[in-house]
Amino acid sequence: MKKNKLTNRIVVSAIILLCVIVAVMVVCDRMVNHAAMDRLYDSVEDVPHRKVGLVLGTSPISTWNGRRNYYFDHRIKAAAALYKSGKVDWLVVSGGDYRNSENGYDEPVAMRDSLIKQDVDSLRIVLDYDGTRTLNSIAKMRDVYRQDSIIIISQEYHNERALYQAKHLGIDAIGYNAKTPGRRTSWWRNRGREVLARVKLFIDIARDLQPDIKESMVCGFTEPKLDLLSESHIQTEYGDLICLKPDMNQLAMDMVCCGIPSADNDSIVLAFAGAFTGSTSGTGHINIAGNHVSGGKIYRGYRCERNTGAFTWSPSAGPQFFYDDYQSAMEKAAKEGGMGFAQEMMIHHSKGVKTARNLGNKNVFRALCLDKESQLALYESLGIVTFGNFINALLSQGVKEALYTDMGQGWNYCFYRINADESSPKYLHNQPLPYASNFIILKIKCP
Repeated sequence: MKKNKLTNRIVVSAIILLCVIVAVMVVCDRMVNHAAMDRLYDSVEDVPHRKVGLVLGTSPISTWNGRRNYYFDHRIKAAAALYKSGKVDWLVVSGGDYRNSENGYDEPVAMRDSLIKQDVDSLRIVLDYDGTRTLNSIAKMRDVYRQDSIIIISQEYHNERALYQAKHLGIDAIGYNAKTPGRRTSWWRNRGREVLARVKLFIDIARDLQPDIKESMVCGFTEPKLDLLSESHIQTEYGDLICLKPDMNQLAMDMVCCGIPSADNDSIVLAFAGAFTGSTSGTGHINIAGNHVSGGKIYRGYRCERNTGAFTWSPSAGPQFFYDDYQSAMEKAAKEGGMGFAQEMMIHHSKGVKTARNLGNKNVFRALCLDKESQLALYESLGIVTFGNFINALLSQGVKEALYTDMGQGWNYCFYRINADESSPKYLHNQPLPYASNFIILKIKCP
């Protein structure tokens, strides 16, 4: 008898628990639906104009069965229709790079390329690689792109949740519904997953879950001039140089750690290796020589005696070089939302300084410099020269500050674009090492 009572209690408890779970799912689902009322649009003609449209990411190929993903196709058509109708001026394509996973794609690039085929101007498309979660995509619109009024583009059920998230983050968002594919199996699968995602939405809000935004400096929504960077070849008695000179009135800088910038990302104007990198067994920030600033945060790296100087950049201070004592400069750059790294100083206040590297050392050398016009420039020797002759060549051009940037087989990877409309970059060197830890990138800055 006692055993039967215990069994009955377990069954009743299980039923009650199940009812509670179902009730929670229903309540969460209905709350999200209610919050989206009168903020969703199915007709392009009815949509109010907003400066920026956010296209939530998905792959062109289904991760479930490897077949064509019609959710992707319909989002692209919806976004293109809004742009061509003048309802949005810019489109942010937000997703992740999943090329190393099964049926995975570089989602932002796939969306951009598909939009271009729909006659959307490539200069009006911004690639966002932080869109691995809806929370990231929307928070980045507010915190990085500085937009408080947007159109979100996805299927209706996804838009509803995104609108709730946007409202919670203080963003005035509306949604334009892309067509939902007619296959019942895919609809039920995605709708069931969406119900669970809505429960997780409220759990995340209760936990005060913060967005994970790695790229803090991105393309802004201003009309770019075509010339973002100049390239020149210079002859000197100490060896020839190539000089890349970015227009810092249009560009911003950051240090990307733990990965290699994609040359397919045409919002990147210039990318090159920065700080020294340690052993191949190390990864991430601990594999970078010296304290450094990435995305407005300061990180501790390994100690390196060759780090005699540093470079920092922030939106307020611009590019700055430091010799010997630079730790306070790093902290300041972090507080100002900038970037910075330590390296071997070569020239300071227009004079050569003592270097740890032997002046007779032969290699292809590169340095981040402040030129005679006090403008930021990247110089590289055209071919193998001695380290001393490279420094003398820089001095002959009136360089005021020069900080070595990491070179050598694999680490000398560097690509750049002269104009904003160049989808294919040029390369100084096109073979990176797979475990390279850090790169300095320059991109069109936010307004």
